[in-house]
Amino acid sequence: MRSADAIVKILIANNVDVIFGVPGDTSMVFHNALEKYSDQIQYIHCRDERHAAYMADTYARVSGKPGVLDVPSGGGVLYAAPGLSEANSSSIPLICLSSDIPLSSEETGALTELKQVEFLQSVTKWNTQIKLASKIPHILRKAFRVATGGRPGAVHISIPENIHEEHYAFTEEELSASFQKPLRFFPNREDVEKACELLCRSSRPVIIAGGGVHLSAAYAELAAFSREFKIPVGTSINGKGSIAETSPQAIGVVGVNGGTEESNSIVKKADFVLVLGSKLNNVTTVAKNLFSHSPTVVQVDISEDMLDLNIRTDLAIMADIQSFLQELHTALKHKNRDYGNQLTEWNQWCQQVISGKWQRIAHEVRQETRFVNPARVVELLNQYTDEDALFVIDAGTQTPYMAANYLTKKAGRRTVFDRGHGNLGYALAASIGAKVASPQSKVFSMFGDGSFAMSAGELETASRLGLPIVFIHFQNHSYGWIKKLHQLYYDERYIAVDFGPIDGAKIAEGFGIQSLRITNNDKLEESLRWAMEQQSPVFLDMLIEPITDIVPPVKNWVEDSKLDPSERKALTY
Repeated sequence: MRSADAIVKILIANNVDVIFGVPGDTSMVFHNALEKYSDQIQYIHCRDERHAAYMADTYARVSGKPGVLDVPSGGGVLYAAPGLSEANSSSIPLICLSSDIPLSSEETGALTELKQVEFLQSVTKWNTQIKLASKIPHILRKAFRVATGGRPGAVHISIPENIHEEHYAFTEEELSASFQKPLRFFPNREDVEKACELLCRSSRPVIIAGGGVHLSAAYAELAAFSREFKIPVGTSINGKGSIAETSPQAIGVVGVNGGTEESNSIVKKADFVLVLGSKLNNVTTVAKNLFSHSPTVVQVDISEDMLDLNIRTDLAIMADIQSFLQELHTALKHKNRDYGNQLTEWNQWCQQVISGKWQRIAHEVRQETRFVNPARVVELLNQYTDEDALFVIDAGTQTPYMAANYLTKKAGRRTVFDRGHGNLGYALAASIGAKVASPQSKVFSMFGDGSFAMSAGELETASRLGLPIVFIHFQNHSYGWIKKLHQLYYDERYIAVDFGPIDGAKIAEGFGIQSLRITNNDKLEESLRWAMEQQSPVFLDMLIEPITDIVPPVKNWVEDSKLDPSERKALTY
């Protein structure tokens, strides 16, 4: 059998039913094989390898399956690097198959020649080149195992064109074998008992749930544990949705970006913090400020590299989060079944604080602005979307508003933020991957005009596929995040942040997408409701209030905007 055909059969055996990619000269043999099995694998061809990688990344986040990316040699691999790096940094299982020049053409200066494995070394969890057709089954199974096991990440396999063409006597067993699913690492019993003991000593506990809760799918366990023992739950921005934010225990996102003063104040008053699957980086901990009062910290993570990394822990436990919560729940019921009843005063105070947060946000929503009020956009999304709605949010103004103000109505990864690197241009393309992964969900893609200029071409992909995505363009004619930094910390000495207005609605219409241009709050509600009713992609071109006239819910900006400019100190996260 030809190697390219064997690769496709192995992908099918491993439950791959969609591939995102871009064709190229060196991948023609592989594409010929894919065409034979097009009834079993959908190939979504994109306009750019970077955006194909973003689609595969978000497909993985939403589906729970590895995303698969196909790119050609040379420039295709170069363009794919940002997407691979985002997935790897965010612990998302992604498998990149790149074609390559024939082995006989190496070191000849051939067109598209690039040391692909070496180039992608720093942005992947594992990557290799196939030099023998006989190695294909082993390497592909290893790729799936490595991408999904332990702390998940991106893997890359470079396949020279001559290997794709080579014939080999593959066995049926080799072609049909699927990779071994990741093992769940149960915690050491002594660690569970110690964590239980430390928790029982506390009277003001809180849980911080990170992206690891999504990767472990520990939603039911976290909800049951926090509900029975009445422990407040905050999340990192990546962990948003670990618990339904309509739950009495939910306190919302904590940290800098989308973390509010109210939510952060609860962590700052806690005497015990249970950290589930979070790196506890500067964004989540406000440069460690949330832990400056030295609470007891128990951190649980699937990766030893993340444990005790940024915050000194009293107990670090390497385990699967779902398994850990099951064990801790059992241990705490045995040790102190009435523990939750001892936290009545703590819970009442926390709920009072969060009630104040929503009163403040309600006031911000009602504020009249010359142009569209971003807080009002999010409030309308809260009102009119159901629990299955999916939001893919680009870096920029929309990120803190969605993190702080949007209420996830059920547990799950219903909001996707690209927080590995905060790449501009992510959300427009990535929302296509989200919609393919969850066709029953209404998908919203939210991005600024800086991002739109980097990714507009993928509107053609959405139009071609007829995907009913609501694209929301927050236009303020600038790189808004950077402009706000100039305003707050550099005496309003603006440089390289402003650009001319564009008519995003007309651009989208050029791709065959229905569009509306919204310049103020008057028709905002009507426009959003119309967009949600459509069964085809729609584009809402919103002219939002200038970034210099509002303060998004970014902790430092909210606080520093009240200070004299001479007292402000810019932070680098």
